[in-house]
Amino acid sequence: MTTRSNRAPSAARAPLRVGMFARKRLERLALTDAASGASGSRFDNETRESSTPTVQAIQAHANAYARREEQRFFANINRELTEYRVLVKALDSDTAAYEDKTDGLSLADRGAIADGHGPAFEELRRLERRIARGRRRTDELSALIHSRFTSAKLRASRYYDHSDEKIAIYWGAFRRSGTADRSTEHAPALRRAEWLTTQENTRLLELWQGRNDAQA
Repeated sequence: MTTRSNRAPSAARAPLRVGMFARKRLERLALTDAASGASGSRFDNETRESSTPTVQAIQAHANAYARREEQRFFANINRELTEYRVLVKALDSDTAAYEDKTDGLSLADRGAIADGHGPAFEELRRLERRIARGRRRTDELSALIHSRFTSAKLRASRYYDHSDEKIAIYWGAFRRSGTADRSTEHAPALRRAEWLTTQENTRLLELWQGRNDAQA
């Protein structure tokens, strides 16, 4: 029985390419699958896409790689995400307190604040500074989380592209074997993990918090 193991790529930024030895191996797997009677008409239960054992193995390995990137992202971002949540709650509390104090000011307090002195003025100033610090920090955390999410997403997407190239090479050899059905002319398309297909304009922090709560 032929072993179908696929190594994960390095983290280099250059596009992944299927090397000569990997290409030959994929072509051999195509001939092996064809000789064993695979026609390409056996459907995947979830998508009804035409498939063969090698296509399923490549899909499974790509999914596993994407899942590891997702898990690594949440593991590495847990501290920042926790800090972000605490800060958001503190900001909500401070903002509510600021609004309550400004709404309940007496005429004398309003006059003192306009002149820049008095207990009410000092208390509001402390709240303003605390709110400003909290907002700066939440902006920093948001940018950091977004950067790490984008990096993880690009690495996983890059590996899916690499796997697409593998399937294209394999499928070309499989089609040339003459055993594939006429209805399977085009190579099967890999399914991307859901967390990779999130629209860029989605409020990612809400998504991350929801996913984190769901996993807890």
